[in-house]
Amino acid sequence: MYICICNAVTERQVRACVDAGATSLGDLQFELGVASCCGRCGPTACEYLPGGRASSVCDVRSIAVPVSQPTAVIDAEQPAANTASLARAAVG
Repeated sequence: MYICICNAVTERQVRACVDAGATSLGDLQFELGVASCCGRCGPTACEYLPGGRASSVCDVRSIAVPVSQPTAVIDAEQPAANTASLARAAVG
């Protein structure tokens, strides 16, 4: 379905733009030209933005998980497990 007749912008293009990170009408105007001519498609295009009636994007909240420090200690004097096979491959 066409969202913007003036610039031939489809619903699929608007959804793809929102999925790529567009969060405002200004983003859609910049990327697709929506609501930059007559403006009648503006309200419909906004429905596809996060939180809109036709949005497929969830309202994402921070789900940051604290990162712990690595517990493994690497012994610099001990050779890596794959160095013996690399040495054999280089010789053979």
